[in-house]
Amino acid sequence: MDDFEPSDTDAYPTFEEFFVRAHKPGSRPIFAEDDPSRAVVVADSRAVVYETVEQSKKLWIKGLDFSITSLVMDTRLGAQFEDGAVASFRLSPQDYHRYHSPVTGKIKLFRSMPGDYYQVDPLALRSDIDILDRNARDYIVIETEHLGDVLFVAIGATDVGSVRYEIQYSWPP
Repeated sequence: MDDFEPSDTDAYPTFEEFFVRAHKPGSRPIFAEDDPSRAVVVADSRAVVYETVEQSKKLWIKGLDFSITSLVMDTRLGAQFEDGAVASFRLSPQDYHRYHSPVTGKIKLFRSMPGDYYQVDPLALRSDIDILDRNARDYIVIETEHLGDVLFVAIGATDVGSVRYEIQYSWPP
C-alpha cells in the first residue's frame, strides 16, 4: 500500500474508494516518458499482446468469431483496426482499478456502449457467451503523431458497473 495515496486502508470509507485508489506521484514511472513513439502498459494487470487480431483469435478467444467491428459496433472503425495488434490488460479484484492512456495524443472519438457484466477471464472468454460483444464498454480513438490512430477499449465485468474517464488537457492544443 506504500505506492498509494492514502496508504492507510482505514482511510477509505468504502470499498469502491479503495478499489479506485490513486498511485502516489512517481510510484509508477512511465517508460520513455518523453518518447511519443512508444506505447506503455496501461494498468497494474495481466498483460497479453498479440501482433494481429487473427493471432489473438487463435490463442486468446478460441471458438468465437471475434472482430474489432463487432467489438466497437462500427464497420468503418472496425475495418480501420481489423489488421492491427491487440493488447489485453485484464484487471483482477486485488488490482488497482484505473487504466491510463497507452499513448500521448488527441482524442478523436469517444463512445459508451451499454451491456451486460459477465466475467472477463480466460475461461469466460472460451464460453458460449460472446462476452466481448455483450459486456458494457467504452472506447476512445486516440490520434498520435508517431503511431497513427490507437483504439482503447475498456470493457466492464462482473462487479464493475462503470467506467469513468478523467481527461487531462494540455494548452494550447
